[in-house]
Amino acid sequence: MKICLIGVFSGDLDEGYKNIAFNLSQRLSKKHDVLNMDVSAIFSLDSWKQIKEFKPDILHYLTAPTLSSFVMLRVAKMWCNTNVKLVVSSLHPYSLKILRNPLLKKAVSLLKPDVILTQCKEVEKIFEEVGCNTAFLPNGVNTRRFVPASMERKEELREKYRVDKGKFVVLHVGHIRTTRGIKLFKKIQSWDRSNQVIIVGSSYFKKDEKLYQELLKSGCLVWKQYFENIEEIYALADCYIFPVTKGNSIFMPLSVMEAMSCNLPVISTRFEGLDRAFEEGEGLKFADKEEDFYSKLKEVKNSTIKVNTRDKVLPYSWENVTKRLEDIYGALLNEY
Repeated sequence: MKICLIGVFSGDLDEGYKNIAFNLSQRLSKKHDVLNMDVSAIFSLDSWKQIKEFKPDILHYLTAPTLSSFVMLRVAKMWCNTNVKLVVSSLHPYSLKILRNPLLKKAVSLLKPDVILTQCKEVEKIFEEVGCNTAFLPNGVNTRRFVPASMERKEELREKYRVDKGKFVVLHVGHIRTTRGIKLFKKIQSWDRSNQVIIVGSSYFKKDEKLYQELLKSGCLVWKQYFENIEEIYALADCYIFPVTKGNSIFMPLSVMEAMSCNLPVISTRFEGLDRAFEEGEGLKFADKEEDFYSKLKEVKNSTIKVNTRDKVLPYSWENVTKRLEDIYGALLNEY
C-alpha cells in the first residue's frame, strides 16, 4: 500500500503524538511505501505537490479530528484525483468539543472520512450517530525496549542517576503544567520520607515555572530534559503515577503503557482508552479523584500482590497495533 501519514514528525520523541506517528510510520514502512508529512507544514505548496506525486492509497491524519482536518483531507482527495481513502485518528478528548457543537457535527456528517479510528466509546458513539464509520485502534508500546529490570539493574541505574537506593521511587513522565494535576506529587513527597518522587518533564510545552519551583522545594527530583534512553528511568522506579486530569491527555497515555511494559505498579486516572483496554488489578489501579492516588499508593507500598502489568500490555505491542491498522487499511481498499 502507498500510505501518507499526516502527523507530528519533527523534534525529539518527547510527546505522545510524536511517538505514535514515529512508531506507526517505522513499522508500516517495513511492508509498505510510506510518506510522512508534518502537520505543521501540511498547508504548504511543496507538501501538496509531494502528496499528489506520491499518489497515496491511504491518507491518514494522525492526531485528533478537527474541522480543518476534515476539510483538508477532502481537498486533498480532490487534489490527488484518485480513489484515496481518508482515515482520521481520534486520540484526544478534543474530539468531544467538536461533537458537542451542533454546527460542527453537521459539518462532520458532510465531510466525513472513510473511517475514524477511536479509543473512547463516547466518541465512537457520537461519530456513528452522524453517519461515520469507526474502528477501534489502541495505542501501542515498544515491548522490546521497555522491559522489567532486575534488582541489580535497578541499583546500577540509581547509582548512575544519583538516586538514593533506599528510597521508594515514584515516577511520572510528562509536561510540567498546572492543568495536568501534578501538584499532588508535593504531598506524595512530603508525607512519607521513604518516598522519592521523580518527574521527567517534556520540553514540548513551556514549563510552569512556579509549579516547577514548588516541586523542587518539596524535595521532588524534577528533570527537565530529553532522555534518549527513557527506559532507564522507568527501570530505576518502584511505581508509576499518572494523575493527569481527563481532557488533558490522550485517551491511552503512552507513558502509562511504557510503565506497564516495565512491569511497574501503575496508578492512573481512569482514562477512557485505558479503562477500555485494561482490567484493573495485578498492579494496575485506577483513581477517580485525587484522594485515591494517596490511598492506592499506600496499598502498593504495603501490598504483597504479584504485579503483572506487563502481561496486560503485551497484546498492545506496536507490532500488533500496526497489524490491526494494516487490516483496517486493507478492508478499505478491499485487499484483505
